[in-house]
Amino acid sequence: MADRFPSLEDFSAGQTDVVETNTAEDNDDFLARERAALGEDAEQFATSQDHVADVKDDNDNLLGGAEDASPVAAEVSGFESSFPAIDTQNEQVAPGGTITGTGAPFPPSGYASYQEPQEEPEPVKRRTNSTREWRARRDADIARRVELSEEKKEATVKKAHEDIDDFYVSYNNKADKLRSQTRTDAEQFLANREDTSAGGTSWERIAKLVDISGKGTRGGASGSGKERFREMLMDLKKDQNAPGVSGV
Repeated sequence: MADRFPSLEDFSAGQTDVVETNTAEDNDDFLARERAALGEDAEQFATSQDHVADVKDDNDNLLGGAEDASPVAAEVSGFESSFPAIDTQNEQVAPGGTITGTGAPFPPSGYASYQEPQEEPEPVKRRTNSTREWRARRDADIARRVELSEEKKEATVKKAHEDIDDFYVSYNNKADKLRSQTRTDAEQFLANREDTSAGGTSWERIAKLVDISGKGTRGGASGSGKERFREMLMDLKKDQNAPGVSGV
């Protein structure tokens, strides 16, 4: 293609016309020279398209357009059919900005459309009501048991306090009685000791210290084993001449 235009030197000299050259013949001569240089090895580089590629200029087309453009047109048509043009014009928007259209559904989005809650079937509703009633009865029963447990706990604690108070009252009363009895016995013992140490014979003073009433085991009752000792002590008490009467 460069052969069609004058060189810079020729252009400076005043040549401005395009020189027509036979490019196809020059290409054929070049290929012939290459085949001659390769010799027998030229067949190794031969292809089925060596004699088919023939580009001819058409109406001084600088891009070298071919005479037959039908293959290119077929490829363009196939591309357009596979990838149609995108029409960005919104036909549903009026010039004034009013949205128009046929009311076709909107394209699906990532959010599900809202639906009214459907009424539950009758068996499911009955089971739900039964479950709700059972839970209500259970909660009421638990509340009743908790209330009874609290009442029982309060009653138990109250009774425990009362029992403790009664125990201390009874203990204090018994302690007071025991102390009073002990004090009385001590006074009586001291009085008896003074009485036995003065007056009468020795056996009389001894008889005062020993129970010879004849009542019970301590008093020497019949069958108690102390009956003989009681009788002997009474005889010594009555005998003024008994040994040891004077206490010597």
